[in-house]
Amino acid sequence: MRRLLFFLVISLFLSFLLCCAYDGYLRGGSDSGGGGYSPEGSSSGSNDDGNQYELKPGQLTAGEWSDIKNYDFYLNLFNVNESLNINEDQRSRNFAVYKNYFGFETRFMITVNVDNQGQPVKDAVVELYDAEEPLELLFTARTNVLGSAYLFPEYDLTDNSIIVRAVSGGNENSMTFVYDADNIQITLDGSAAPQSILDLMFVIDTTGSMGDELNYLKSEIANVIDGISSSNANYDIRLALLFYRDIGDDYVTRYFDFTGNINTQQENLSKQFAAGGGDYPEAVDIALSEAVEKDWSAGSAVRLIFHVCDAPPHNGQENKTVFYNAVRTAAEKGIRIIPVASSGVDLNTEFLLRQEALMTGGTYIFLTDDSGIGYEHLKPTIGEYVVEYLNACMIRVINEYITGEETEPVPYYNAQ
Repeated sequence: MRRLLFFLVISLFLSFLLCCAYDGYLRGGSDSGGGGYSPEGSSSGSNDDGNQYELKPGQLTAGEWSDIKNYDFYLNLFNVNESLNINEDQRSRNFAVYKNYFGFETRFMITVNVDNQGQPVKDAVVELYDAEEPLELLFTARTNVLGSAYLFPEYDLTDNSIIVRAVSGGNENSMTFVYDADNIQITLDGSAAPQSILDLMFVIDTTGSMGDELNYLKSEIANVIDGISSSNANYDIRLALLFYRDIGDDYVTRYFDFTGNINTQQENLSKQFAAGGGDYPEAVDIALSEAVEKDWSAGSAVRLIFHVCDAPPHNGQENKTVFYNAVRTAAEKGIRIIPVASSGVDLNTEFLLRQEALMTGGTYIFLTDDSGIGYEHLKPTIGEYVVEYLNACMIRVINEYITGEETEPVPYYNAQ
């Protein structure tokens, strides 16, 4: 009797282990950051309750927050106080511990507006110099469609003698003065003719921890591409895709170059699946450094990177340097980086993603729990925002970079 009972207990235990292993295969991936594995060719998904979802656009929910538009709020995050309109959980977070992390210093933003006879000059190169000897170039950026460039010196220049130089289409103007204001106006006699070109690149983490959301993201992104193509028929739209994992995986980066063949790129997107990883950080530094060096359009094009991810780069000094330099290069080339923070993002990663957005004139997009899809999403340390469907949010943001016109986000529960 005892022997029979013993074998019964062992059988039950082994059955439990097999069930756990199978569940881990369905949900797992190997990244410690959470998420799950999506087999290649998967055409359905499930939420945390196991309910099946049809993979169609307009399901993932997201919010958007611009630290440029809310810069005073952003600065207060380095010294959280009672005046901030954030909840108690957010109040415990303080960005001061991340100051200079990965080399970033973003507390001294200078806005430069460039115009020609009262009209904004798009894609002008703007350089900031410390005029003290020896002359030092501190930061380079390009103006957006509204003629605004955002410069990030590594120290406070108030009461310093500085030089600001703007160049567009062979026309140049520079100003030397003692800095004492947040906004600087520069006028050019002439400027390059605007071009109707949109360079759109998606840089997507495809490691195992992205498995809980990747198939949904593919559907959302395909819908965004369709929406932008149809609503901007007068634009020459060039689309590129860069997927990345980590060192030692099947690939570190996989790239599909800029093309106007949208259907081909959507097919390339549909074939991707989540696998690999193995630890929380991924090859973000390598992916972004490659992305900014691709064949981006010259002239006054709109250049956007949507960086879809759930983890930071590795924190070795070489990784930090490569990551930081990639963001600086994006700013110099007028490439706006727009992160899409997925499940698994922690506070450190939120900070880094907001840095890459801030320094390049981008904005921060983050997935929320409202859809019930994927694992838990970090509530970002921000003020009030509207929860939208992700595809609608991305289309709205892209159109804002193209036209310069802001439109109100539509709450997901009011969307058709």
